[in-house]
Amino acid sequence: MAKISYLTIDDSPTHHTDQLTDWLSARGIPAVLFCIGSTYQDLHLTCDGMTQLPDPIIRAIQKGFMIGNHTWSHRRASTLSYDQIIEEIERTELMIDNLYRRAGRARPAKLLRFPHIDRGTGGWIVDYPSLGIHEPAIRELFGNGLNIKLSPPPAEWVDKKNRIQEYLTRAGFTANIYPGVTFDWFTQTEMALARDHLYTFSTSDWMMNPDFTSYNSEWAYHSLSDLKQKIDHDPWLHSEQSANIVLAHDHNNMFDVTTSLIEHMIKTGISFREVKV
Repeated sequence: MAKISYLTIDDSPTHHTDQLTDWLSARGIPAVLFCIGSTYQDLHLTCDGMTQLPDPIIRAIQKGFMIGNHTWSHRRASTLSYDQIIEEIERTELMIDNLYRRAGRARPAKLLRFPHIDRGTGGWIVDYPSLGIHEPAIRELFGNGLNIKLSPPPAEWVDKKNRIQEYLTRAGFTANIYPGVTFDWFTQTEMALARDHLYTFSTSDWMMNPDFTSYNSEWAYHSLSDLKQKIDHDPWLHSEQSANIVLAHDHNNMFDVTTSLIEHMIKTGISFREVKV
């Protein structure tokens, strides 16, 4: 059996999105781009947003890439009210619909991934105690790949997360579009049921962003070599029994890092497939 993965890329668009999608197209690598609506900036990251850079996303659609919703301002859902989160999602939806119309293509599905994988409960991405035997694997997946603290959230955050999932179901967001992901810790937990898109392997490419240099001494990975070793040694990524959902990023100053990691995965025998909706 082949080692199959689906490539998902967060934080588009940037001034390098055209370069990235051209690079992927030239190699026949499909991807879902989870895109931000408007400009956002904090101490760590500046995102350009589709309001400022619509054309790279229009071109990405015309090249065959699928576009997903990464909220309007890239703020953590745990810091927002339920109503603010819905507004963030819906404003971005209108933008994505408009860009598909401008690209002259039908939109195949409504997809969403929350920034920082913060689904309303901070680093408590799933209900870890309910995972049973799968808890260690998923704690490692999110705690390591996102460099987050796994602290139980307040009850009102959990209620907000559940209400968001109900909204996404009513609004027609498509879940689990990645055929062949069969890990027990995915199919037998809330990961497979989530209406927002999670992942099974994080490249952690964002840890190499030069803008984060003053913070990365605390992180698990400090070089491109470290991230390639992460690829080589991940216990799930090279399974021939299940496909994987790979998380990478589109940042202005990380084209070389992200493409180097994708190339390394291909060299290890991983084949990137197109999702079907």
